[in-house]
Amino acid sequence: MRATLLLCDNAEVLNGRLYVMGGGMTWIYANFPTPVAVAAMFDLNPSELGQSIQVTTRLYSFDGTPATGTDASGNSFEYFITDTVTTPPADAGTHDHEVDFIWSGKWYGLNLAPGRYQVRMTNDLSGEVIGVQSFLAWQSN
Repeated sequence: MRATLLLCDNAEVLNGRLYVMGGGMTWIYANFPTPVAVAAMFDLNPSELGQSIQVTTRLYSFDGTPATGTDASGNSFEYFITDTVTTPPADAGTHDHEVDFIWSGKWYGLNLAPGRYQVRMTNDLSGEVIGVQSFLAWQSN
């Protein structure tokens, strides 16, 4: 399983279609709560059809440490989304060895210090990183 990740203003999956607004983001404003969605297009192996697979999409600082935020009470937290995706059944006629499956998730207020970041999607069962997308949190001087 491999996933192509796309950062965007908004993404939704509806009736088997991926709807994206403001797709292809490579930067966001630093120190400003910004809604950011992650869209994923999966390339599946035939053995992965008809499976329920848990994936985690986590945000990392460029040095490889998990990126953290602070809630209204001052508590620190990591930015991540865990979801179980169910792939199409083998007999659905959808497996074309290209884009076989789509997914989306969203952070409603990504508030990051200036710097470089990565979004990584991991197959929780195997621990394998299946998709990566880098971006910049930018602050004007």
